Amino acid sequence: MIDAVVTWVDGADPAHRAARARFGDGAAADATAATRFASSGELRYAVGSLLRFCPFVRRIHVVTDAQHPAPLDPLLADRAVADRVRVVDHRAIYGEHADLLPVFSSRSIETMIHRIPGLADRFLYLNDDIFVGRPRHEAEFFDGDRPVLRGRMARLPHPALAWARRRLRPERPGYGMAQRAAARSLGRRRDFLMLEHTPHALRRDTLAAHYADRPEALRRQAGFRFRDAGQLSPVGLAMHLELAAGARVAPVVDAGYVRPGRPTGRALEAVMARLRAGGFASFCVQSLDRMTPADRAVVLAALEAHYA
Repeated sequence: MIDAVVTWVDGADPAHRAARARFGDGAAADATAATRFASSGELRYAVGSLLRFCPFVRRIHVVTDAQHPAPLDPLLADRAVADRVRVVDHRAIYGEHADLLPVFSSRSIETMIHRIPGLADRFLYLNDDIFVGRPRHEAEFFDGDRPVLRGRMARLPHPALAWARRRLRPERPGYGMAQRAAARSLGRRRDFLMLEHTPHALRRDTLAAHYADRPEALRRQAGFRFRDAGQLSPVGLAMHLELAAGARVAPVVDAGYVRPGRPTGRALEAVMARLRAGGFASFCVQSLDRMTPADRAVVLAALEAHYA
């Protein structure tokens, strides 16, 4: 039994926008940027891609912050689809730690997704801007009960060099930094598993067991209101726990990725045509809200044609 988890938020919602403004003092500008919370309807394609290309997924859990995922309404009009999709509020996963809410950091929320009520032990995790591109098989994600770790091993910077770099220029709480922090938290010193923007195979019990006797570590990690350099990647943490337990690392295959200006124009049209032709196993569209109107139209038209 395998489930899927998709995290989503509508940053244009007045209540959500007001809450970010209320708690945003002191947070890094990059962590509070509106594009981090923008919704351009991508959720419908993320969920639609799972429904279309991952028939082995039992249920899709959409995790959100007291919001109604309106982009899913066309899908949920189908009773068979509605039976497979469940909307989960932050309060349901934070439970006894609900005093930490509200939080706006995806890493805080990812720390708690293993606590989704009724979640299968094996599940796929993806943000709402990540899509499955073509038919996938269970064995691509799990080797029996053990996740297949999709990524590549990379060297960790020497601690002295990392310290010197931070002194010269404070490190932004970026994607790679959070994965390196996850590896170091488990004692890795030479290398780490670098993940890409693709669906990740996880096990509920892996993070649950790790935090079972570390309640303060759980609260600290899940309590950051906005993304912060003091946070690690929960997905990276889970992957490194699995790596230590003997899971195998496999390369990422046919992962598509577009963002504002890269690519653009004719080159973007070619990439989106490749998606429609089944050329990508997974696909990420980052910051669709910041693309030019022309590029945005190209991307949305291709997503609609591929997943409608």
